[in-house]
Amino acid sequence: MARDAYEAQTIWKDRDLKVQGPPTTQPGLYSGVLYFYLLSLPYGIGGGDPRFAAVFMALLNSLTIIPIFFLAKDLFRSTLWATISATLFVFSFEATQYALWLSNPSPAILTISMFFLCLRIWQKGNKWGLPLSVLFASLSAQLEFFLIFLFVVILIFKYFFRIKFKLAELILSLVILLIVMSTFLVSMVKFNTFTQVIQGFLSVSQSGDISFRIKFTDFLFIYINRFGDLFINNFFPLNVLVGGILGLSVLILLIKKSFFSKVQSNSEKNSYKFILFTLLCYIPIFLFGGQNASYTTVGMVVPAILGVSLLLQTIFKRDRKLTLILLSFILLSNLYMIFKINPNGQVILVIPKEMLLKNQLSLVDKTYQEAGGEQFSINTLTLPLWTNTTWAYLYSWYGLKKYGYLPYFYGRDQIGLLGADDLKKISKLLPISFFIREPHIGIPENFYNEEISTEDSKTKLVESINFNGLTLEKRVPK
Repeated sequence: MARDAYEAQTIWKDRDLKVQGPPTTQPGLYSGVLYFYLLSLPYGIGGGDPRFAAVFMALLNSLTIIPIFFLAKDLFRSTLWATISATLFVFSFEATQYALWLSNPSPAILTISMFFLCLRIWQKGNKWGLPLSVLFASLSAQLEFFLIFLFVVILIFKYFFRIKFKLAELILSLVILLIVMSTFLVSMVKFNTFTQVIQGFLSVSQSGDISFRIKFTDFLFIYINRFGDLFINNFFPLNVLVGGILGLSVLILLIKKSFFSKVQSNSEKNSYKFILFTLLCYIPIFLFGGQNASYTTVGMVVPAILGVSLLLQTIFKRDRKLTLILLSFILLSNLYMIFKINPNGQVILVIPKEMLLKNQLSLVDKTYQEAGGEQFSINTLTLPLWTNTTWAYLYSWYGLKKYGYLPYFYGRDQIGLLGADDLKKISKLLPISFFIREPHIGIPENFYNEEISTEDSKTKLVESINFNGLTLEKRVPK
């Protein structure tokens, strides 16, 4: 997050235009640069305050109610059920977790929801359906690289629903694709990364050492659990069993209405098939290792909501009171988890709950208070190891503005890392010094202990203060 903040502000302050986005977990592959440009506005206006960026992202994600509303209205031919579908998104616990997450997959919820809406437009024969679907698939891939699978979804969608299109539509779609995705090509040319990109693509499909690759049954259970999590986190976060049963019920209902019901018209069946198709369309990601990412199902809240709305609508025709009770439980379950869990951060994603801005700023304040206006030095034990970017950003954005000066840094060299120039590097620590330790989850135990031992060899511990998982140690030179 601090890395992205640095990159976004150079766009705003220095007019330093970017062509390469955030790195992915796959070596050699990078997401698009769109996320940096989105962040540049709130970081620029907010003077570097990440809270401005978080609010901006939340507002951006809240726009998802618009495509959900119109998509549901078209599929269910009802303003009431369109409103209910939009309301389910408003109350979604998972949606609120993504809303304030300052990471590039977060705004993809909006672009993916628009992608699904455009697929529906295309399914109904509108000539703009294909170009618009390609546009929002491209924007999604700009935000998160693995979302290039949406182009595969377009191809499968065309053949599954036997959609025809004209040459002009295809040409326009290809032009849009080239324009929006051009930054990937420019990046490869500028940084000469053709070889790395090819190697990254090839390694995605590798199964790894045959002795350690995932077993079929394990893979199947991972997929089933991810499918269940989609319904648990969006509808019944209070109860795993109920949420999982809800997801299974939706799937069975969609299959039944799509292929085994004889009472609906072809138009209605196509609507049900559309929901079923979009709900299962992320399966290709799991074929290439996507089961390892916590945000694999980003954007899939849209078809999940449509499926649950269909289930509620079906129950409503038989028992209105039961429908109202079920809907109330869904909303209350989400509200409870929102107020209970959200203060702890994005716990269902990849952020350690201790690494909250309020904890970090409290720690920064404490170092200045302990220093009493005197110069002081800091060292940090971080994840990733030996990367002081987060604390360099916090001190330069918050500490400098509030207290008028910066600490020195006596840790490992930060050459080539963002924030390296913000805190002056010194070899000899000052009489007032602090050792900041982030949670060791994710850091190999041997490395973590070795860093603490190295610090102990240079300094003596005077006092240790805990900030909800973040540790600040006041130290003096030996």
